Amino acid sequence: MARRLGRAGSPRRVPAWGGLAGGRGRPGTEPAILLQRWTRPELEPAAEARGSLCIAYLIQNAGNDLWEDTGPAVVIKNTVRGLQRAGHQVFVAKLDGRSVLRIDDIDRLGQAQAMSLGLSGSRAFQLLESGVRRLQRRLRLSYYALFDSFRFYEVCLRVLSGNDICHEYGGAFGIGAALACWRLRIPRLVTVEADFLLEKAVSGFPLRGFHGWVAGQGARLSYRLAQGIITVSEAAKAQLAERWNLDPGKIVVMPNGVDVDLFRPDRDPAAVRAELGLGDDPVICFVGAFQVWHGLDKLLQGFARVLAARPRARLVLVGDGRARPMVERLAVEAGVSRSVVITGLVEQNRVPAFLAAADVAVLPYPKLGRELWFSPLKLYEYMAAGKAIVASRSGQNADVIRHGETGLLVEPGDVADLAEKIIHLLDRPQERRRLGENARTQAVARHSWGGYIQRLEAVYRRAISAAIAPD
Repeated sequence: MARRLGRAGSPRRVPAWGGLAGGRGRPGTEPAILLQRWTRPELEPAAEARGSLCIAYLIQNAGNDLWEDTGPAVVIKNTVRGLQRAGHQVFVAKLDGRSVLRIDDIDRLGQAQAMSLGLSGSRAFQLLESGVRRLQRRLRLSYYALFDSFRFYEVCLRVLSGNDICHEYGGAFGIGAALACWRLRIPRLVTVEADFLLEKAVSGFPLRGFHGWVAGQGARLSYRLAQGIITVSEAAKAQLAERWNLDPGKIVVMPNGVDVDLFRPDRDPAAVRAELGLGDDPVICFVGAFQVWHGLDKLLQGFARVLAARPRARLVLVGDGRARPMVERLAVEAGVSRSVVITGLVEQNRVPAFLAAADVAVLPYPKLGRELWFSPLKLYEYMAAGKAIVASRSGQNADVIRHGETGLLVEPGDVADLAEKIIHLLDRPQERRRLGENARTQAVARHSWGGYIQRLEAVYRRAISAAIAPD
């Protein structure tokens, strides 16, 4: 197994960090009924104030696939890569099926090593797990991740000692890291991009009954045992605080960032335009996963209006996802399918080339029952690429884009407004250039991953200082 990071010292406690240890009530209290069965050994702390930190980045959620360059994987890779470039020692522990992988180089995932297991690696445990999983599938029983949580907990107990801090990318039904860090007395921060119960409901797959109750209890435990919660927007912070009765002081808002060196406005669009058969036609572009809350249905309706006014216009949809069959069907129904190009999933390092071919980039979020809580990666990518943006006035879009200066905002779900703003920009190349230049300037100054890492380092050090502070 690869080297263990950190060094020895004296015992420490994990007190509140400006309200960051527990939920409401007495800071630092733990749910005794769930946790009494584990003892808490006195282990050594990491260094109090050295420049380089030893950081364990933990991912129990199997849905976060680092081998894909989408959504959470982009955030995780840029976070780990940025921390390592800043001089910190970082390794990733990632659940992968019935193994837990150790990743020391986030850019060489093929070199990941399976870490040794304890009881969860035994023949008897695996036979029991296989039998339960077969029964679960046969009876169509709900998924609770109990075996996964135990496996991850067991590995974390083996490898986390000596680290200054643990940073977990949270997900549903994942309590292994929370319990291990609590037992080892290592400060732990958890990134929660969105309230996953709300996200499931919006996606049309709500967790109900006992299944939902268990998911909620696991989330409550994870949040309660975290020294701090990192989320991506003020809307997400408000929802987490309200639903889970968390002290808002425990939640730090850190919007996502962008690689301003990868996404540049000086790329030559000729190759991609030739590849997609776009010629010199005006191009509207959307980049991202095809999800129901991305408003692609409204975009297609709006594009039909654009096409009626500007028959040479083309719509390029860069990505893929659950809603793709709906998108393809709606494109046919709207009579625009011949003018729509769907690229499918594109590697992250190729996305800038597709954006280079765009005259206008869009974020057409519809009107939802709850305020958008995301921090759209595509928003910052559009800005860094120097694109003229038309975006719904919702969620973080309205907080980041200055209407008329760094993009144009439209009312969510307003198809006519969306089409009008797109046509307006297609007809005005100088305005497109001005908006794109302003957006690029803002992206470099405020939204780079480099700036994100500096803010994250400050959050880490604050948590560590609180964890080693005397009573």
